[in-house]
Amino acid sequence: MPVIKRRSVVLQLRDELKSLIASNGLKPGDQMLPEAEVAARFGVARGTVREAFKLLEQDGLIDVKHGRGRFVSAISGLLVERPVTEFESVTEMLTGLGYQPVNKVISVEQGRPSEEEAAALELAPDAEVVRVKRLRTHKKKALIYDINTFDAALLQGESVKKSDFSGSLNEWLGERGHPPISSAARIRATVLPAEAAQLPGINAENPWLLISERCVDPAGVPVLYSQDFHRADVFSFYVLRQRAT
Repeated sequence: MPVIKRRSVVLQLRDELKSLIASNGLKPGDQMLPEAEVAARFGVARGTVREAFKLLEQDGLIDVKHGRGRFVSAISGLLVERPVTEFESVTEMLTGLGYQPVNKVISVEQGRPSEEEAAALELAPDAEVVRVKRLRTHKKKALIYDINTFDAALLQGESVKKSDFSGSLNEWLGERGHPPISSAARIRATVLPAEAAQLPGINAENPWLLISERCVDPAGVPVLYSQDFHRADVFSFYVLRQRAT
């Protein structure tokens, strides 16, 4: 769907602009390049540039002074790699960190939701969900085990047995008119589920971090509940903090 591809271009440009701030040695108070110059430099439309600038503004990395332009903010010097406040797919995260992820579908189930899944997706207990379990690897090294759950109604009549869940679930949902655009997440230390501990390449004795994430579409409807188990000896997550004013 165009919305997914468009979002990807905007995110890529946002990351390029972050790199530009660092590589050009821009300091708080320095003015950012104008829209037209950024569009020409990166070969994108000015609308894409505006969206990327908006993301930087939301991240607190630039300040907009109406009538004057956009300026590097005071916290720009605290740029961190892949902040946990950034909404992105697991594949985007791994690719951004330099990995070449391979997604292996472990199982696809359709049935009743657990209490936790029903609450996260705002479904009735007798509703049906699809539960996709996958292993993410890099050069045969297991990195992430994830469980993704969504309303079975999103299959739109398609057989769950014929659906391909080896690619991006965000794109799959976007193709059905419900692209996830933001989420609320909880991070905690945990142990792997018993079924994951038996998978090839998994060392259950490694420390693991669980990110439980409730994702919503542009209308605010919960469309995906993810439980991603990250190897804690491989991944760490960063956050920028600001004093309330």
